[in-house]
Amino acid sequence: MEKIKTIISTILSVFGALWLVVQIIEYFVGKQSAEKMQSLWWAFLFVGITICICKLWPKKRFSYLVDGRDISVELVIGDIFKEKGPIIVGSNTALETSQEVISNTSVQGLFSSRYFSDIRAINDQIIAQQPSRPVEFGTTVTVRGNGRTAYFCAIAEMNSSGVAKSSMENLRTSLGVLWVYLSENGEKSVLNVPVLGSGFSRISEPREEIVQEIALSFLAAINDSSFCDGIRIVIHPKDVKKYGLKVDKITKFLEHHCQYVPKKPSIQNVGSAES
Repeated sequence: MEKIKTIISTILSVFGALWLVVQIIEYFVGKQSAEKMQSLWWAFLFVGITICICKLWPKKRFSYLVDGRDISVELVIGDIFKEKGPIIVGSNTALETSQEVISNTSVQGLFSSRYFSDIRAINDQIIAQQPSRPVEFGTTVTVRGNGRTAYFCAIAEMNSSGVAKSSMENLRTSLGVLWVYLSENGEKSVLNVPVLGSGFSRISEPREEIVQEIALSFLAAINDSSFCDGIRIVIHPKDVKKYGLKVDKITKFLEHHCQYVPKKPSIQNVGSAES
């Protein structure tokens, strides 16, 4: 219904502009010139259709600057591997990388196959940073391969059958530890973040809620440290369609919270409160 309203209002506006132009030309130039302009109605119709297409074409990239900070929160509908910058990869507390356990369609599986010819190279990097297993939720390791950096963050536990499972509470804990790790070890760039836990970690909450949780956790973390230039939350187009994600609802949430992000009290204010 909204699309129909947009089409009708746009076309009426364009032809209203045509009528106005014709009236002005007739008044200042003459009726003959006005009739010539009127005969170009098809050009105005073309312009109207073009404007409608531009208005109704679905946006795939949204960016919001955090109020008072040179930090952005982006939402992208696309392929995370086509975006520049490091990737946050949801992993498990065993930091397991075996292709027999890790699905080749997961973000971790895709990263491993795209940037490594031998999985043992990933294991060597992980062991060098975390020789003991299992690890705590949020434990993060840096993995670099073929010019691409990823941060493997433990967000799920694996059972004896190799099935991963997590929860929103575990995700909150993991995100908090992740941001601390990145403040000490991360690259100063825009971080690409998938909808962590929504797939093979089996978090039950809707994807919209997970995206909101990621954004809120990040906005709280940058109150203490400007450890990156921003985050880019990337949702695969298939997920938008498959799960009926309300992109407009997510973007309104991000815009609002980037504009009204809670500020950390200044030292002066804290001192005044204590006195």
